Amino acid sequence: MQPSMSPQELANLMQGSATDAVHYAQDEHQLQLDNSIDSLHQVDTLLSSLHQREQQQRHSAELVFTLCNIIGAYVGQLFIANVGGHWQLNQADSDAPFVYVQFQDKEFPFASVCYHKITRDNSISLYDYVKQAMANAMQ
Repeated sequence: MQPSMSPQELANLMQGSATDAVHYAQDEHQLQLDNSIDSLHQVDTLLSSLHQREQQQRHSAELVFTLCNIIGAYVGQLFIANVGGHWQLNQADSDAPFVYVQFQDKEFPFASVCYHKITRDNSISLYDYVKQAMANAMQ
């Protein structure tokens, strides 16, 4: 990600990343991500299998980062389509820039949630997280 990315370039990048997630889920896990809220159950299944693999054989940091970003992009695009908001790039830490969805005064770092599920806590549910995020956004 280049430092001076326009909001439109970032949105396009995240849209492309979301499409990559759909292809990855289909090709590597035989899961259908159909851009519905219910497809988040499939996302949880996919992340759980990555979590299991991570316990047995650590993935490279680059692979985990990439997967979290494309899956987070898919989840974020779903959120934006259903609730609203837009992508933001946080570059406060130049070594670890991250992307999140901004909706009004709230920030939703979906890729970070994916990362925690894969590397730390498999009990996290993206489906539940997004449902809660949507409820919070609507208040």
